[in-house]
Amino acid sequence: MSPSSVFSAPKFRFGALAAAVVAAAGATIAAVPAGALAAGRGATVPFVEQEAETAATNGAVIGPNRAAGTLAGEASGRKAVTLSGQGQYVEFTLTAPANSIDFRYSVPDSVAGTISLYVGGTHNRDIALTSKWAWYYGSYPFTNNPGDGHAHHFYDETRALLGTSYPAGTKIRLQVDAGDVTPATIDLADFEQVGPAATRPANSVSVTDYGATANDTTDDAGAFDTAVAAAKSQGKEVWIPSGTFTLGHHITVDQVTIRGAGPWYSVLTGPRAGIFGKGEPASCGTPTYPGNPAVPGVSSAVKLYDFAIIGQVDARVDCDQSNAIGGALGGGSVVQNLWLQHTKVGLWLDGPFDGLTVSGNRILDQTADGLNLHQGISNTVVTNNFLRNTGDDGLAMWSEHDADHHNTFSFNTVLLPILANNIAVYGGHDNTVSDNVVADNQDQGGGLHIANRFSAVPLSGTTTVARNTAIRTGVLDSNWQFGVGALWFDGRDSAITGRVDVTDNDLVDNNYEAIQFIDGATTDVHFDGVRITGAGTFAWQLQSKPSGSVKNVVATGIGRAGVYNCMGPDAMSGLADQGGNSGWTTTYCGSWPAPVYGSDNGGTTTPPTTTPTTTPTQPGGNLALHKSVSASGSQGGFPPGNAVDGDANSYWESTNNAFPQALTVDFGSTVSVSRLVLKLPPSSAWGTRTQTISVDGIKAAAGYSFNPASGNTATVTFPAASVRTLRLTFTGNTGWPAGQLSELEAYSS
Repeated sequence: MSPSSVFSAPKFRFGALAAAVVAAAGATIAAVPAGALAAGRGATVPFVEQEAETAATNGAVIGPNRAAGTLAGEASGRKAVTLSGQGQYVEFTLTAPANSIDFRYSVPDSVAGTISLYVGGTHNRDIALTSKWAWYYGSYPFTNNPGDGHAHHFYDETRALLGTSYPAGTKIRLQVDAGDVTPATIDLADFEQVGPAATRPANSVSVTDYGATANDTTDDAGAFDTAVAAAKSQGKEVWIPSGTFTLGHHITVDQVTIRGAGPWYSVLTGPRAGIFGKGEPASCGTPTYPGNPAVPGVSSAVKLYDFAIIGQVDARVDCDQSNAIGGALGGGSVVQNLWLQHTKVGLWLDGPFDGLTVSGNRILDQTADGLNLHQGISNTVVTNNFLRNTGDDGLAMWSEHDADHHNTFSFNTVLLPILANNIAVYGGHDNTVSDNVVADNQDQGGGLHIANRFSAVPLSGTTTVARNTAIRTGVLDSNWQFGVGALWFDGRDSAITGRVDVTDNDLVDNNYEAIQFIDGATTDVHFDGVRITGAGTFAWQLQSKPSGSVKNVVATGIGRAGVYNCMGPDAMSGLADQGGNSGWTTTYCGSWPAPVYGSDNGGTTTPPTTTPTTTPTQPGGNLALHKSVSASGSQGGFPPGNAVDGDANSYWESTNNAFPQALTVDFGSTVSVSRLVLKLPPSSAWGTRTQTISVDGIKAAAGYSFNPASGNTATVTFPAASVRTLRLTFTGNTGWPAGQLSELEAYSS
């Protein structure tokens, strides 16, 4: 049995399936041929996916709804079916032979029970449902405490082998019978023809030879450790036979192959279940989150094939190394055909290291990222992977401290990240994102993100973004309270000066704007062949000025205007027009508008008849709240947006030891301002300090005292000034070598 045998026929290109779903889901893009949106892109998968809302049902179709934190909004395609009473069902019809089902569902929090599965009209089995791995609360880093509010991450997946293969045309029904859970919401189901379990290969040692026992709750980690050591010393593979094995700690590997009978058969579970290379950081080490000690070095020639890691992680704790795959895996290592579910991160890889291939994996229901290439990882190919329902970025390259470089994310399908982006590149050089399909991200991110953020080594060389399809991506950010783009650029830590080539991409049924620039300049970006097919607000949202070139960018179905621009008529002038552009000639500047979708997509149905050209009525209250803000520099983790988010406990901190520093707020239109209230966090931990601050063009530099005994607040007054932007320049701070503000509040009186 070859390492990729589970991907034997039939195979399905998920991009084409996603295109069909999109064409059915939104009037905005209904005229676009299904298949044309994502043809040849995304992962090739061994299953056929069917959406519940397109199946036969006597339940209630919910949605569409694009709002984060709603049951319909978190569903694939923004629709699902709720079964709320006995006898209600969703019935799928097989379009290809299958002997398994994996379905995505939601039940109320703190609920467990069953749903009844019927095949061809006959009761097959009861399938267990639980809320244990879903229903998170609060903002990052998420909790399981309902008292923290902000419920989200409602869905989970469960799977079952059906016992025999059923032909195309067979009816597969999920039904609420007496005693089953209600309400139960069904989002989708995947149907697969799973091949037989593989047999033990020659020249291998089995974990059962060293004391591991399947299908019980005893800790098998020691047996796995011994088997790995024996295999390495003897030049053999490690074999995981069919069955479920419990690991009390993760297994550290180097120069060894571990192979299972297939991801439907060989399963590792437990709160510490994972396979790690050397080089991972130590876990928290508390009694609540016990962890392995750090193991220095880099592992090489590690080959992981054909098994599942289905963990028991029900909360996000960032210092806990409860990931499925971790550490440093270089030197020709391979991670292939794994099923990774219910861990913190599918693959969190810590560099520097060189040379890894990650392919053909399913990464589902994570509390944080799907995969993160963290600091100094190079020549790594992440291809043909399927990801759904991650708690943070689906796929990310994060060049913290050391630059990631010459890596590729290609032919992946990334669906429904609950936070952040489907795919993100944070710094580094000469990386490629190509031929992917991404859809339905939920909050604080977009589909594709290129950024200098989180203390990443700044982008340089050439970053390539080519032949990707983003569907219903970009969100109303819960902090900023304005739309984030399906494709967005953020120079928050520093200007993006490396070249970025954006070629032959499709941005489809965008929730808000299609393309966004925010926080610092992007000075060398080149667009050639971008098709914007439906956008709730704008084709372009300019909150900083890009430069480079633009060619063959064609927009249709734009809800509000072609360009959001309150930065002046020269804002787009840095992008040299090389021809072939159309559909985005109108401009809007004003308060953030509601998006416009088709009438069946839950949004406003009538676009404005004219583009606003007059100054909006002067708003009341804090004029700076949730407005666009930028800074000359910021310390990682303390971005300028914190100064206008309405939360006095979060703060902006400029680049350290580099005065002067500036903080600029853009009100979006001309307003009258005569008073500023400047705040630092209201905590006694913030000792008294004096900051030297000027209001450019309005008030000369002066010292302002911040004392926690009086709320750490300073007030600046001046004669009323009519301004569109307001810049504060910091030239000194007696308490820290940087400019610092938790809130910049601006008032008209």
